[in-house]
Amino acid sequence: MKAEHRKELMTNTLAHRLGEAVQSIKEGPSRGTLFVLAAIGLIVILALVWRYLALSGEQTDSARWLQWDSLTTPEQLKAFVENKEVEGQIQGQLARLEEARRSLYEGLRQLGNAGTRKKALEELQRAAGLYDKLADECADKPLLHQQALLGAAKAHEGLGDTEQARKYYQQLQNKYSDTAFGRDAAEQLQRLDADEQNGTLKALRDELNKPAS
Repeated sequence: MKAEHRKELMTNTLAHRLGEAVQSIKEGPSRGTLFVLAAIGLIVILALVWRYLALSGEQTDSARWLQWDSLTTPEQLKAFVENKEVEGQIQGQLARLEEARRSLYEGLRQLGNAGTRKKALEELQRAAGLYDKLADECADKPLLHQQALLGAAKAHEGLGDTEQARKYYQQLQNKYSDTAFGRDAAEQLQRLDADEQNGTLKALRDELNKPAS
């Protein structure tokens, strides 16, 4: 009798649990379960999207570096600088830095010749504009920032705007005093002070302000 009673109890218990399981299936998962499943699904989707964007970003960045490495002529460099797809990217900043350096070199090289002075001033203005923007954009990239500040100072000085040149030299000296660029900026400020006192800067401004013949 005891064995039969235990068997009957086990049968009733199994039947009760089976009934509960069937009822749960009919009713569907609880609200809490649905919330957990939805959260897990969202995490999986976000992980897949992030992975896709990361891979896509790596491929795009690789393509930009390949373009940058393939530049061989001033015309190609200028076209790359003007490409909106590299605007704000490190490759675009490097290209503009190189373009600014080229314009600065050409401007200073031709500045002393009256026949090429107009072209020289155009090159220096272009260099100053590029360096001005880079000085703002590259503030979080110390090495590029130093080059941009020094280039901007030289371009503005070549244009005769010594006050703006001083500001850039001073900023470079203050922020990067323990670097070669910072020490050079300090020397340039001393040179400007000496040239101001001996009249060299005034003579330069007078020469640049002469009307074209």
